[in-house]
Amino acid sequence: MHCSTRMQAGRRSPKIAVLDTIHGGSVIARKMVESGIEAEALEVYHHTTSLAGFDEVAAPVHLGPNNPHLVEARRRNLKIITHHQAVGELMEPGLNGVEVFEITGTHSKTSTALLLAMMLSRQKRVLSHTTRGLEIWSAGDPHLLKNGLSITPGNVITAAEAAVTQGADALICEISLGGTGRANYGILTSLSGDYRIAGASKWASTAKLQMISLARKGTKLIANTDARISADISFASDGRVDAKPDRLNFGEDELALSLGEDLDFAGYRTAIAGAAAAAEAAGMDRDAIARSLQDFDGFSGRMKIKRLRDMTYFDNSNSGLKVRDVARALDRAQGPDLTVVVGEDAETVCEGLNIPALRDLLRERRAEMAKLILVGKRLEPLAAELKADTARNLAEGLGKAETFGLKRLLSCVKCFR
Repeated sequence: MHCSTRMQAGRRSPKIAVLDTIHGGSVIARKMVESGIEAEALEVYHHTTSLAGFDEVAAPVHLGPNNPHLVEARRRNLKIITHHQAVGELMEPGLNGVEVFEITGTHSKTSTALLLAMMLSRQKRVLSHTTRGLEIWSAGDPHLLKNGLSITPGNVITAAEAAVTQGADALICEISLGGTGRANYGILTSLSGDYRIAGASKWASTAKLQMISLARKGTKLIANTDARISADISFASDGRVDAKPDRLNFGEDELALSLGEDLDFAGYRTAIAGAAAAAEAAGMDRDAIARSLQDFDGFSGRMKIKRLRDMTYFDNSNSGLKVRDVARALDRAQGPDLTVVVGEDAETVCEGLNIPALRDLLRERRAEMAKLILVGKRLEPLAAELKADTARNLAEGLGKAETFGLKRLLSCVKCFR
């Protein structure tokens, strides 16, 4: 792909088909046109459009190889690049001095991004782009600018534009399935729990390693030790930076931590270590990093415990929820008078839960729940067997739970919030 400003005299700009309007294709195509490239975004799930006249194709890494557009692109011998690569090339001219952090991995992406934003914003103006939306941070506190954005690579363009407009010093982007190569700092939170993508034709880890394959010279790679790669800085168990419930380790240097007593530390350990490693790499003082975590007790939707007057609310409904997270949440919330709201809000997520695995978990642990509310159409058939109520979405499920008047409520619904 070549921007018009970099073309050789007399050469025609390539015409590019950007596949998948649902997952950021329209944003990428719009940016290409603004950059002087002839481009068109194509919807590829319900319609088939001929690629005659196109020279290149930009496709999301999750698109299956048997999609008719990819089949035709290969038949025509068209150059095929990923959305991640396209975004990285489009952003190449720079971001007016904004320092860029990109975060990918199989888990802990959102928490790592938010913790890093919380840390860095003690000293800089920070814009974060996560499943929570675009947020501008100052002195450890966020202000929501825009919600409803997915973490598809195309939306990095939107986030970058917002960072410049907002006068941010740093941009932190959570990205699904890889990095764009544009980051000053690339953070790989984990490769554990790998899974298949693109019609089961490849592993997600292969796509996530774009963080390395597309990286520019000078990019610092910060990676979880479970990735088993040679990173500039390693974190988590046996890494250079690691977190314990009462301390933060930077190599041989140990700093005391004073976290909130309700923090689900096991669920945040990776994120704390990864964010601390990235903050240090960016020049933040270790003592300042530790101080920024004073009394931290979690983020909403990430096993956040809220002690209300008549009830303890365990909030674990988020877009990255997996069945193993539901199991861990049940361990943490166990006790008498427990209402559980569990399932998926299909209107807000692209990839749902592993329903067979969730069914087995709920059968095994149903006796621990005084009341059970199943959210989403795919769980409705289990209601009679599990003696459960049903709800269409998270809001309806929580509304029903409030009518039960029990003392403990666990919310585990896969959804964007």
